[in-house]
Amino acid sequence: MGDSGGKYDLTEIFVIKFVLADIVIIAALLFAGPIYAVAITALLVVSVFLVWYLMERVGTDDEGTEVQVDPVTRLQARYAAGELTEREFEDRLDRLIDANERADRAGVETEELSLERAD
Repeated sequence: MGDSGGKYDLTEIFVIKFVLADIVIIAALLFAGPIYAVAITALLVVSVFLVWYLMERVGTDDEGTEVQVDPVTRLQARYAAGELTEREFEDRLDRLIDANERADRAGVETEELSLERAD
């Protein structure tokens, strides 16, 4: 579960949340009574929608536009998702490093290039 550096995907978060919610609701039924169990259930349902909303916002800035992710992070994510073999990952990573080194030698700021391309 969540072997990507401590990050969980949306499905894993919901599964964990529902398992914990079941435990809390059962405890409320046993120790506090049905009215408290219904109230806790309502709060948990609202919190599920809140978690979903917040998870959907990941990757956007305050204005709702997508945040630019650097090429190495995208490459790592594709490798972790199994879209690339180890050899393809290493080849593409080497090309990215070479391109960055060529830009440095030419005196070109690579962050400025990404901002210019985004415009």
